[in-house]
Amino acid sequence: MKSKRTENMTPLLQRAGKIKARRLAIGIFLALAVGAIAGGIRYWYGYFVLGQGTMVGLFIPWAANMLCPKDLPPGKTLKIPGSMMQVLILFICFMIAHAIGFGMAQPWFDPLGWLGRVLQDQTRETVWGISLMGGVAAKNFQLGVNGGFWIFLNLFDLFFMGFFLLVGVNSQPEGRQ
Repeated sequence: MKSKRTENMTPLLQRAGKIKARRLAIGIFLALAVGAIAGGIRYWYGYFVLGQGTMVGLFIPWAANMLCPKDLPPGKTLKIPGSMMQVLILFICFMIAHAIGFGMAQPWFDPLGWLGRVLQDQTRETVWGISLMGGVAAKNFQLGVNGGFWIFLNLFDLFFMGFFLLVGVNSQPEGRQ
């Protein structure tokens, strides 16, 4: 025989495993829009390490939650594996739109060609934020980065973006917990 406490928790646990379909759709739309805008800004103004990933990782889930604050009626939810899948969907949408936005900002659409040139040390990407510190760091970073250090900075930034997406997707505003 189940206790009243266990009986009351069962519907709550069932609801927790279901994703809000509208919130995911709004999150995908926001990831695409923000990705395209961030790609264009990155091409014209340079790369702000930890700025882009952190802001995007915090903004997309927050805005999706604000634009779609209400839960769907029972039976109108979509069941998918969980928050890691949601983050993966949002991350992929953002990166595709980021590449498209980056390519659209160029005189000719070639975002992957530019990526190859950066990795092969044929061109550099401007990194700002670090260059504002002054001294030797500013002198080195004003010239831009490429190659292995560019890969490290991007992976570092993407790690924080993924972390904040995961935290944001799993958070609930006060009063709805």
